[in-house]
Order: sequence, then structure tokens, then C-alpha cells
Amino acid sequence: MAGGTAQVEERDLSASAFHTLVSFRLSAAGPRPGLLVVPPLSGHFAMLMRDVVIGLLPDFDVSLLDWTNVRHVPQPFGSFGFEDNILTVERAIRELGPGLNVLALCQGGVPALAATARLAEEAPHRAPQALVLMAAPVDPMANPTAVVRLIRRWPMLWYRMGAMAPVPRGFAGQGRRVYPAATQLAGLRAYLARDRERDGELARKFRADDGADPGVAPFGDLYTSVMDVDARHFAENLEQVFHICAITKGRLTCRGRTVRPEALQHTTLITVEGALDDIAAPGQTAAAHDLCIALPPRRRARIVVPDCGHFGLFHGRPCRERVLPAIREHLLSAG
Repeated sequence: MAGGTAQVEERDLSASAFHTLVSFRLSAAGPRPGLLVVPPLSGHFAMLMRDVVIGLLPDFDVSLLDWTNVRHVPQPFGSFGFEDNILTVERAIRELGPGLNVLALCQGGVPALAATARLAEEAPHRAPQALVLMAAPVDPMANPTAVVRLIRRWPMLWYRMGAMAPVPRGFAGQGRRVYPAATQLAGLRAYLARDRERDGELARKFRADDGADPGVAPFGDLYTSVMDVDARHFAENLEQVFHICAITKGRLTCRGRTVRPEALQHTTLITVEGALDDIAAPGQTAAAHDLCIALPPRRRARIVVPDCGHFGLFHGRPCRERVLPAIREHLLSAG
């Protein structure tokens, strides 16, 4: 595919009100290893990971959890919480079958690690062959950034009460309490303004888009296209991941059972961090290695990408030229 084009087959494998599991594979390609991409459920659409999917397709059949904008989900379907996120990832892994690789980005990381840990303990033959955690705040206090400090500055009561709003009339989900896309967009614009002051990675991407196909998917559109997030998930994610750091304290539970990363024994764990990441700084993702104490050294890899920030890990030239080749090498040798 380098420098050219290829036909890609896309199909929906399964769905709920809150997600669709989508499959992508190269047409006329032979059998490939499977890889599940778990995007963060934090306000951006899964389209933000387009460069990752395109970059991995030559070597893998790629599936992706495409989260639904909950403003379109009627209230009778109920709410969607952090535990539901874990269980959705777990069901996708089970559905895609043995030998699967999983790649989780940012706030998709803790649910993916939790789902893998549950499978390793309850159904080891269904646990992923490899788990890649990219810029994931497994332990945000390992190297707290300004973003982490800001999240922890406000009590959880403020997030549950002050940060939420009902979906307005005219949408299928009217009345559902959400963290609104408009609030998310205001925060993203503020972050961009600060980055422009220091001419950071994000500012440079807006000035010179280095994505795989900026004519079709401009980075500015990917960055500013946001969705409503169910209020329950938004609050529980902040509480479990950033406020009480539940998985590092042994306090994360799912369906009444404690999540035990130490149950991982046969899954290769690969952590990927950007040396200049000011959202999930180096150390936050690599903390997963300290939790997965039963893994032997041959089933561990820590990748720290020099001169790379948060967005370069999954978009643009650093992603294509440094991140994905390193991930591909480890995954293809992980069997």
C-alpha cells in the first residue's frame, strides 16, 4: 500500500445502542492476524484513529470499537458506565477469537487492561495474544501532567452536577444527561491556544497537516469533531482512573470482582509513550508493567518515542514512520 491505494472491505460485526464493532480488511488479502483497536470514550469520534487503522491494515485484519454519540441513544436504553466499557471490550475480544492483538489508546487503556485481566483469570484461552497500551493513563500519578492536576483539582461532586447537561429536544436521546460536546470542544480549543503559544506539536499539525490523507480527513476536523459522552461514564472514568487510581490500588471492580492485572501470564504487554506527551506523560502507561507482575521479560516491551507528543503517537508522520513499525515488529513476533 505504500504510495498507492488498496480496496478495503468494511463490515459491521455486532452492535449495541452504545457501540458498533467494525471490521476492516484488505480485499483479496490472505489470512492475517486479528487486531482490535479500542479508541478512548472521552469525546472524540473513533475517526481520530484513522492513521493507525490505515497503517496496520497491510499486516492485520483490523477491528474497531466505534462508540456511539449518546445524544442519539434514547433514554430507555439506560446509561453506559465505566464497567460497561470494560465489558464491551471484553465481549469484542471474545467475539474476535483466539490469537487476537488489542491496541488501546489513551482513556481506552484502563478498560482494555481490565478486560484482558478478567479474561486472563476467567478464560485464559480467550485472553489476547498481545495488548498494546498507547498514551494510556494507567497510573496518572506516576508522572502527573497539567491535565491530570486540573482533573484532580475539582471534586467529583462538581463533575456529576456542574459539568453535565441534558441532551436538548430534537435528538433521539433528548433528556439524557451527558458531558456535552460543546463543553469538550471549549476545552480542546483552550488546549490548542496554549499549545500555539509554545509552538507545540498540536499547533504544528494545524499549520502543516501530516496525516495519511489530509485532503480526505483533515486533522483540524478530526480534532474538533466531538460527541456527547454519557454522564455516568464521564464521571466514573474520571473517578476510577484519575481521582482514586483504582486499578493501581487494587480497587477496580467489574461485576463485583476485583480486576487483577497480575493474572496476565501469556499476553505480551507493549506500552507506547511519547517522550514529549503533556497529556499522558512517560511513566503513566508504563506503570502497567508494574501491575502485570506475572509476565516474563520476553512478554514485555516499553517503547518511548523521542521528540513525539500525544497526538503524534496515533496521527501523522511520527505515527507512520516510528510508532507503527515498532508496534508491528513486536506484534508479529509475539506469538
